[in-house]
Amino acid sequence: MLFYISTALNIFKPSIKPRCNIICTDFENSLIPPSGGELKLLTADNSENWAQNWLMMISSKSTKEYDEHHYMDLLNLKGMSNMYTGEEYFYIGFFPEGKFCNHGPKYIGLFELNHDKRIFNAKIIVENPNYTGEDSSFYSFRNQLIMLTDSSYVFLNHQELNRPSQLRFYYLWNLN
Repeated sequence: MLFYISTALNIFKPSIKPRCNIICTDFENSLIPPSGGELKLLTADNSENWAQNWLMMISSKSTKEYDEHHYMDLLNLKGMSNMYTGEEYFYIGFFPEGKFCNHGPKYIGLFELNHDKRIFNAKIIVENPNYTGEDSSFYSFRNQLIMLTDSSYVFLNHQELNRPSQLRFYYLWNLN
């Protein structure tokens, strides 16, 4: 802290007003961040970087072979994250509860919000190739998105997933 010495050799502290008073009774619990649920808002840069990391991982010689749709999905997400960067586009990552997601979210979805019609359009959904050998959490992801849109009073539209590169997610969405 800076102190100023006046000509009369009196020491004055600058007037600093704290924004808020922090009262913490248990220091250990204060270090644990809040969960915030399974859905996390990502940026376009985050999504592009995850897609790049996953592409590098699946194209490595040391990993097993992946189907072509994994490459196409990740390349599509990488390209779309460069184009869809406006304030009406949302990148949502799904981090399942109780799972240490060190390799990124289980799913990343790109959604467009149409403000006038209050419609939340699903553009693309990509599955993390690190978790393909595990049980699917897609229904949990879908249900979390439905709860999010219901509580926000917007309509969730998944019809844009009805195209060849996203058919498996479209069918999974409609299965139950």
